[in-house]
Amino acid sequence: MKTLKSIKRKLKPIKKTYKKIVYSITKSKMRKRLKNRDFSIISDNCWAGRVYEELGLPYRTPFIGMYIYSEDYVKLLKNFKDYMGYELTFTNVTKWNEEYTGEYPIGILKDIEIHFLHYVNQEEAYEKWNKRKNRINYENIFFKMNDDNKCSFELLKEFDNLDFKNKIIFAAFNYKELDNLIHFTNPRGNGNVGTDLFYYDQYFDVVNWLNGETQT
Repeated sequence: MKTLKSIKRKLKPIKKTYKKIVYSITKSKMRKRLKNRDFSIISDNCWAGRVYEELGLPYRTPFIGMYIYSEDYVKLLKNFKDYMGYELTFTNVTKWNEEYTGEYPIGILKDIEIHFLHYVNQEEAYEKWNKRKNRINYENIFFKMNDDNKCSFELLKEFDNLDFKNKIIFAAFNYKELDNLIHFTNPRGNGNVGTDLFYYDQYFDVVNWLNGETQT
């Protein structure tokens, strides 16, 4: 038993190195396939940032390193351009999470909460939000939503019905009523897809999507 544990311990860094090599090769292939390079992704969590990083492109969206609860997200998208015109302010309380203790900044766009999970302070969140907001390409925009963050089927359906050309839903359940669904058959969340950015590529070809090609 000790020998087996010792072998596993020695193999761990080798496996880690192997995964890094495979990931590097995967990113290289994605970048070579990409034709559409001037696009903006609007996402309800950190997924957009992951995609830009994988493709080696600058962030052309302010929806980076943050998440939005599903009800707020759908409300934001229903009047997207109007909301993007509001000045970002901040709050020390949230209507969504009773356990929040101020460990990261929470931005406010009129009545929408933006949880800047990966930002040190309000100043950093404000500066980067405004800089990246100005890069949005409204003529080439893509929208993504998943079933996490207090989501419901009704909210997913509302998103599915929004008048956007390019939209996609990641969900743990195979909702036949959703036209833009990508079903995660082995989800990592508790009844939802969880942190989709780490394994979305098992189910979804983002380069095909961005290139305007049909998903298989």
